[in-house]
Amino acid sequence: MSLLEEQHKRLKWIIFTYYWIWRCEFIPDFGLKILKNIKSSIYPVNLIFGMFCVVYHFLVQMVDYGYDLALTIVYFFAIYQCAMVYAEIMIIHRERLFDMLKFFDEWIISKEPLISDIRRKHLLANTELGIKWTKIFLMFITCVGLNVNTFHLYVSGFSAPMLFTIPGLPNDSIFYYPVNVIYGTVLYFAILENIMISDAVVMIMILYFRSEFYALAELVTQLHDGTSVKMKATSILRTTHETHKIALQKVKELTQTFWHLYFHKLFAIMIYLCCTLYIFQSLNASIFIAVLIVGAMTSQIFILCFFGQVIENSSELLYQSFCMIQWYEMKLEEQKKYLLLTMSIQKSVRIETFGFGDISIYTFVQICKAAGTYAAILYTVVH
Repeated sequence: MSLLEEQHKRLKWIIFTYYWIWRCEFIPDFGLKILKNIKSSIYPVNLIFGMFCVVYHFLVQMVDYGYDLALTIVYFFAIYQCAMVYAEIMIIHRERLFDMLKFFDEWIISKEPLISDIRRKHLLANTELGIKWTKIFLMFITCVGLNVNTFHLYVSGFSAPMLFTIPGLPNDSIFYYPVNVIYGTVLYFAILENIMISDAVVMIMILYFRSEFYALAELVTQLHDGTSVKMKATSILRTTHETHKIALQKVKELTQTFWHLYFHKLFAIMIYLCCTLYIFQSLNASIFIAVLIVGAMTSQIFILCFFGQVIENSSELLYQSFCMIQWYEMKLEEQKKYLLLTMSIQKSVRIETFGFGDISIYTFVQICKAAGTYAAILYTVVH
């Protein structure tokens, strides 16, 4: 097995493991449909109960309307984001994403003349990048989660890792501490890791298309030389047209898949980033935890927006490379094909979503500015 195939297999393993855990596929179902439905409903039911506990805590248990209130709102919207991620990735678009992975398999084993070697080179670089950034991102978020979870255990007297306690469980019961600690910790990390791995899935998918656009851009550079234009123009234009047409169709499917997902993610992040920034008005022992939480949230926004920028830049790179072709050295028939192909490549690929427009680094800056502004307004109103 080549290094590229090994790295591709590792990225697929990350995605398949994500489905395996959160859809509870490790539980045997003996081929019975009812058991399959029960398995796939375990996590959503857990989220619903967690949402009930958070709302109950807000209405009945809450005594601190500063840090506690802000984090309760954060947990509410984190569970909301989890539910939307589960619906979009695990249910609605599951088959489409799996088909996309099969499509990437074809890229890995492709032996198309002209482009296969270039494609494998860029796939190797981007799959390596995907593995590296997935590890860094998940390790950072998990470390932040451990610190926040430990802090909340400490301030709650080792009873409420998510600040709430399970309704109806008396505090003099022998089950009070173990049940609250176990359930709260499991729910906390089930939410955190689900959100973060779904971000990693978005990143991995985009990197595959980045490699394809980079490969096409490198292929086209061969026509920057007048001699190559005369010898290879027809074959390179044909390969570029056919390859770009397929890639564009698939990347449009991907952007349609991510349209709703990005909205729910960015909306939820903006709300609980605003609430967390509000915590900074209280400079006490919890400020360190607030800094960690803001750092984690900011990194999530950055990952989502940065890779929206990545897919746009890679498609623009192809167009820029295409504009440098010495088209005047081509035959008249080739020039016509070049003109038509230029028109199809001219529009860059963008991920967009309702309310946020095109996703890019500019979106990241705007969300951070908006969250800071809303936090300041909230502080002014409350005080």
